[in-house]
Amino acid sequence: MVMNFTTLDSGLQRSLSSEELAAQELRRSELAAQLRVGIALRDAREARGVTQTELSRRLGVAQSAVSRIEAGRTNISMGMLRRMSNALGVELTLNIGGHHAALTSGIGVKKPFESLQT
Repeated sequence: MVMNFTTLDSGLQRSLSSEELAAQELRRSELAAQLRVGIALRDAREARGVTQTELSRRLGVAQSAVSRIEAGRTNISMGMLRRMSNALGVELTLNIGGHHAALTSGIGVKKPFESLQT
């Protein structure tokens, strides 16, 4: 029998309670979201020709912190997301259900909640 991650994962899932399975699925979802955010930030940085070193200088953090964020290996706060998007000159938006809010400000970027004003 060939052992791979799928085989190990299905074996593990059979031994977990429904609560443990739910917690495992939540953690997977959180990790996937972190990775998607990191990829989006990396793509935005690279599209603007900015290195991790330059971005880290703009943010006042270590280059390794930018690397961890882009690799999805750390929880990122809303504040850091906002700082990174401002440093890159890209819009940061949050969509929850039918609600949409622009959360960044800066050159060429909508001011917070600008789209909500009448």
